[in-house]
Amino acid sequence: MKTRSNPKKPAATPAAGSLLEQQQFWLLNLDAAQQCWNKLSRADLLQSEGMPHRLSRLLQDHYALSREQADHQINRFKQSYQLSPDKSD
Repeated sequence: MKTRSNPKKPAATPAAGSLLEQQQFWLLNLDAAQQCWNKLSRADLLQSEGMPHRLSRLLQDHYALSREQADHQINRFKQSYQLSPDKSD
């Protein structure tokens, strides 16, 4: 008789931890982000989940910024709210 093995969940990775931190930061600072970028709707900001590449694309589209300009604004926002800038896209 064969026994079924219980599939184990993958171990949490450091990246998963930072993703959770980023999402928590984003939800806590959503109002500040909306004040900073008032051309973005709350729905836009929620949908971006604070992911730098998504937020950068929104800023480029709504504010006619270059990618570098958008990334710079995101990094300044993060620094002003005590979250280190994201090194990757």
